Amino acid sequence: MRTLVLIALVLVTVVAAGVHRQVKPNKKNQRDIFLQLLTRSAAPEQPRKPTASNTPDKAVVVENFFTTQVDHFNLQNTEQWTLRYFSVTDYYKPGGPILIFLAGYRPLYPQMIDEQTLLYEMGREMNGAVYGFETRFYGNSRITEDVSTENLRLLNADQVLADLAEFVTYLRNEVLEDPTARVLVAGAEYGGGLAAWFRIRYPHLGNVAWASSGYMNAIMNFEAFSEAWGETLINHGSPQCYNEIFVAFHVMQNLIDLGRADVLFEKLNICHEIDPENEFQVQYLFFTLMGSIELFTIARKNLDDFASVCEDITSADGDTAVDAFANWFNNRWGDDDDECLVSDPEVTVEKLQNIEWDSLSNLIGGRQALYQECSEFGWFFTTDSPFQPFGDRVNIEFFIEMCRRVFGEWITGETIGRAVDRANNRFGGANPGSSFTHFVNGGADPWRTISITRNLTLDATSVVIPNQLGSADVYATSEDDAPELLEAKRNLKAKLAGYLFPIDPFENP
Repeated sequence: MRTLVLIALVLVTVVAAGVHRQVKPNKKNQRDIFLQLLTRSAAPEQPRKPTASNTPDKAVVVENFFTTQVDHFNLQNTEQWTLRYFSVTDYYKPGGPILIFLAGYRPLYPQMIDEQTLLYEMGREMNGAVYGFETRFYGNSRITEDVSTENLRLLNADQVLADLAEFVTYLRNEVLEDPTARVLVAGAEYGGGLAAWFRIRYPHLGNVAWASSGYMNAIMNFEAFSEAWGETLINHGSPQCYNEIFVAFHVMQNLIDLGRADVLFEKLNICHEIDPENEFQVQYLFFTLMGSIELFTIARKNLDDFASVCEDITSADGDTAVDAFANWFNNRWGDDDDECLVSDPEVTVEKLQNIEWDSLSNLIGGRQALYQECSEFGWFFTTDSPFQPFGDRVNIEFFIEMCRRVFGEWITGETIGRAVDRANNRFGGANPGSSFTHFVNGGADPWRTISITRNLTLDATSVVIPNQLGSADVYATSEDDAPELLEAKRNLKAKLAGYLFPIDPFENP
């Protein structure tokens, strides 16, 4: 049932006498929140402590490389490239399973499969070999000489899954020399979607899939994200905090409409003055402001961050709602005297247009992630739902225009819509034909609205863990785990082990 909060919007008069339109003094650093939103990277996740009775030795993570086809679906193209992967074989015994974690939108890091992860824990318990798989075009898996739009046509889920199919065959036949080795594919977020889709498309190669907060349902206008985020804010922050943010964003909109963008320029630590007549810039500003608080509260996967934000915003007695939000925004995102926040979309567009591998946006996967959103999945956060606190200034036209400016005139609302439909037709969207797949989501995670949160069949099951954000289940069992999370991990391990081995291969006859 949707939580409704009755809010009386009171016009707040902001005194800004003597403020002149200007450009901020030059700063050494300009932080680009838009790029961080593309790659979901606001802060490093905190290390988790395993239980005292289950403390593993430090994993030996080895970097490896695997050669596969550049284009799996064009027989006339015989070019090959080298994909990077990691391996941990500390506990492997012949007959044990292959456990593969898919990095998704992110570069591959050793921490994705080391002793801090549940997959490593499962590998130890099942005598399995654990691998981390890097997606083409991300991290060091540089498939082409640059990241031009022409080359990015080789970046799509079908090509990634075909890479994975070749990789599984390689591991079975050449690395472990066990052609019948059982295989579990796992991933978080986009990687979780890939894991479930691999089981659908290549069931003979992926015996079992584990999708942690998996992005499953492509949708162009993802208005439900901010709506679900608002519900989490009410439940784990406070209704008063929701109201303050609601008022702040609506007053900021009114200021823009009244031609008083100079007030926001003064109050917020942004780099560029705002032109109220430039709709693209105004939408960019509000998306950045909205995204800044959404990203901060969910990036570390710690629900306490909602309460922390709300304490900052609601504890400023006497301040207007705009002042309270501006104080939080400046303290959290611009507390460095030499730093301001990018508020001109052309600055971000120029970064995203850079096709060289060593540019910042490409090193973190920003251009690549945007391309996949524009050409396959959508997932654009808008403010079209009335049941969210961020006003109504971020609409789908903003994202269509961003896609067009970065990648070319060929992108339109119609092309994105067709791409989204095609993705759901290929993989099933919210109703995939899954089997031997387990979907796990956090009950407080806004991304759960595009995942699978119900049992599909007897062997395509789902669990929603109360009071958790996304992918809490990927970490090793910890003494800090809430009882519901601990139970979910235990059930997950038992279920996946049962799918892999109905009969224990190491049990004495």
